[in-house]
Amino acid sequence: MPETILQDFADLMKTRVLEITAEFEKNLDFGALEIAITKELAILGAALQKALLTTLLGNAVFLSHLRVYAGKAGLRFKEYRRITVTLSNGRRIEINSPYFVKAKPHSRRKKRGPNGTGAHCGLNVLGFFGQVSPGLLSDALQTALLCPSYEVARTVLIARGITLDVKTLRRLCQSAGGMDNNLRGCLALSGEEKLHGHTLVVSVDGGRLRLRKRKRGRKANELKRHGYHTDWKEPKLFTLYLTDSEGNIVKEFKPLHDATMGNHDAAYALLESYLDNLALEQLERIVFCGDGGSWIWNGAEKLCDRMGFDENKIFQVLDYTHAKQNLRDIIDLVCPTKQAVTTKKWKDLLWNGQMDALEASIKALVTDKKKLAQALKKFTNYFAANRKRMQYAHFSAQGLPCGSGHVESAIRRVINLRLKAPGTFWLKEMAECFLFLRSQVISGRWKIFMDNLISLARRAFHACIIAESVQLKNTEAV
Repeated sequence: MPETILQDFADLMKTRVLEITAEFEKNLDFGALEIAITKELAILGAALQKALLTTLLGNAVFLSHLRVYAGKAGLRFKEYRRITVTLSNGRRIEINSPYFVKAKPHSRRKKRGPNGTGAHCGLNVLGFFGQVSPGLLSDALQTALLCPSYEVARTVLIARGITLDVKTLRRLCQSAGGMDNNLRGCLALSGEEKLHGHTLVVSVDGGRLRLRKRKRGRKANELKRHGYHTDWKEPKLFTLYLTDSEGNIVKEFKPLHDATMGNHDAAYALLESYLDNLALEQLERIVFCGDGGSWIWNGAEKLCDRMGFDENKIFQVLDYTHAKQNLRDIIDLVCPTKQAVTTKKWKDLLWNGQMDALEASIKALVTDKKKLAQALKKFTNYFAANRKRMQYAHFSAQGLPCGSGHVESAIRRVINLRLKAPGTFWLKEMAECFLFLRSQVISGRWKIFMDNLISLARRAFHACIIAESVQLKNTEAV
């Protein structure tokens, strides 16, 4: 059948090529030429894909394997149904697809199977999501994630010949991004990450966005809308990247980003799911970086205890820039005429981790009793409490990072440029999806994520086939 399609297309294009060439020579419009050629190729691509899908979905052997695969999910084959799917080139095709519904329960067992009327299991195995092809899913998701709104994303897609409404874009984002923590840690990894001899740097911080929460109670009669609350919330984001023994970033390892709207414990549980899928035993060191937030360091220490890390391989580094900013608050309490000299002296003490000398200098240079009390309180709560995390000269000599700029940059690119837009209010579930999906785009792991996502059903399908083959061999042997 594909050979017939190609021959028919070749015959048709003999005439179309002459028409397209004549039009181009007349108007000298290369843009129109590109559009015309792309349109003809899209027609050919759609015809070929329709033929291949029809052949595979109608294959008796494939259907028998689908029955086994669907049976694991509590589904049974009912009939072939006509369905319209959209391809990556924007063309819509109609095909007959095997349709499965809930299996009737036995009298002695409870009902099982997913909610809903049924599923097109064959298309699911092939990577279709919501009647769109894997290629279109990837393009549509990236457009929705990178454009400032769904409406703008829809406009961009229309210009490329792809018509998807806002509801469809939102539904696709929910389907692809609504994964549990354990699965998120797997989907972002290729399984081929090489960590041997390197240092893993883990940076954690919080961002800001506004959630939309419906007001409780009944709507007042004089109001057109019930209204909603728009409180600021703090999503927690982490990044993971590798450095070599000299402290240079390993470019071959694409960084890992992710974030959650959950609390501090949820953030570290998500981080743990990523670490569980990495060969941490290959690492020379693990470094945790962050600002002075107590939740960051409490969570890091609990995580290290749970995962049983070797204490000799773990380092905690408080961001040097944040430390200097907090030191500036104490410097401002010193007499203005001495601040220039004091600034250089105290920064040197801070860099070398000489906290006792820094405390003595504060007591000597801050003469006002009230200001001295403020300065010592700041020193005790921030600098003395984080003494071990402020050994910057020692860290630098060992090739360890002294800043958390990596996570600060990720917060801006993952959260601020899309989710923190003015006048934008998010439902918590959708914000969670966007945090995960945008993390994959920004980190450069989008292809890895998409390959893993669309292969989930296919891997389960192949596992069922293998299990069925083993069972048949064992039966024949008996």
